This record gives sequence, structure tokens and C-alpha cells, in this order.
Amino acid sequence: MFPVINLRETGVNLHRIMDKRGITPKEVKKYLNLTSVQSVYNWFNGLNMPTIDNLYALSQLLQVPIDTKKLNEMLVA
Repeated sequence: MFPVINLRETGVNLHRIMDKRGITPKEVKKYLNLTSVQSVYNWFNGLNMPTIDNLYALSQLLQVPIDTKKLNEMLVA
């Protein structure tokens, strides 16, 4: 069976990790070169997910290695 990604829970966890690191949605927008900060808020609200390349970049920005349990907990409910 494949893991199931819960979009809402992922958004909540992403928001929590960003708050813990003191990183704002505007900083994420700039770091990922997004056209709108709304993309980040859509992730928070579980409307969609970061692309795999943005997810990798977020792991670098948030200092959460992509292969750790912590990242897995962020993604899988």
C-alpha cells in the first residue's frame, strides 16, 4: 500500500515548521521565485501541494532533510 498525503495536514505541518524557524510566506515566495505568495497560503489551507522541486527546495530552506522521518511526518497523515 502506498502512503497517502493529506493535503490539509501537510499544510498545517508546513506552517508549523515555518513558524518554528521564523520563516514567513513572503520569504518562501522569494526563495522559491513564486509569482504569488498565495501559493504558499494555498499549501497551508490544503488546496494544493508544492511541486517536488519546490518541496526539495523547502527542505533546504527549512533545514528538514528530505529523507528524514520529520519530512515524512509533514507529508503523510
